[in-house]
Amino acid sequence: MELEATASSKDKILQYLLLSGSTAEESCTVKEIANHLNISINATRQYLIVLEKEGLVVRTTQKSTTGRPAILYSLHPDAIEEFPKQYRDFSVKLLAEVQERIGTQATIDLLREVGKQIAQEVQPYVLANLEPGGSYESLRDRLHSVVKVYHQYGKYPELLEDDASFALKNYNCLIFGVAKENSLACTVDESIVTELVGAPAVKEKCIREGDECCLYRIKKTEFSGKA
Repeated sequence: MELEATASSKDKILQYLLLSGSTAEESCTVKEIANHLNISINATRQYLIVLEKEGLVVRTTQKSTTGRPAILYSLHPDAIEEFPKQYRDFSVKLLAEVQERIGTQATIDLLREVGKQIAQEVQPYVLANLEPGGSYESLRDRLHSVVKVYHQYGKYPELLEDDASFALKNYNCLIFGVAKENSLACTVDESIVTELVGAPAVKEKCIREGDECCLYRIKKTEFSGKA
C-alpha cells in the first residue's frame, strides 16, 4: 500500500535533492535520502513513488559491475516551480517602473500587445477544443472552447447568454496579486479575452474591485468571425 506523501516529507525530499545539486548526472540513492530525512528506506521509497507520479522526481538506473543496479533519483526540471517564488513582488515593481519611465498610456499599449501575443499562443488550443461539429466562425462555439481552455489554465469561467450578448464570468484571476497593486495589469487580461473571442470584451465586474468575479460582456453584433 502506497503512503501519501505529506507536505513536510515531500518538501524535505525535494529540498534535499535541490541542495545536493541533484540532476540526472548527480542523482541520489534511496538510502541517502532516507538517512537525511531520518526515516526508513521503505517509507522513503513510497514517498518517492508518489513524487515520481506527480512528475517532480526522475528515477534512473545505474548499472553496476557487481550486484544489483542502483536506483537513483533526481529532480525533474519542472520541480523548481515547487519552491517559493516572488513573481508577484517582481511583477509589481517592474510594472511600476515601466509606467514611471514611459507613461501610463504607453504602458497600457504595451500590456495590450502582451495580451495579444499570449492570445496568439493560446489560439491553437481554442481551435483544438472546439466541440465536434463546432465552428470557429461561430461566437457561441468559440466561447465554449475558450471556457474549456481557461479551465486548463486554472481559470474557471461561466458562460452566460442573452438576446444581445454573451458574458464570461471568471471566478479566478490569475494575476490578482499584481492587479491588486496596479490596475493596469488588468489590461493584459482584457486584451487576451478580446483577441481570443474576436470581439471587444468589455469588463463590467472585477475581482480586484471586490466583485465576486471578473465579468466580460461580448456583444453579438460586434463579432467579426475572424481570428
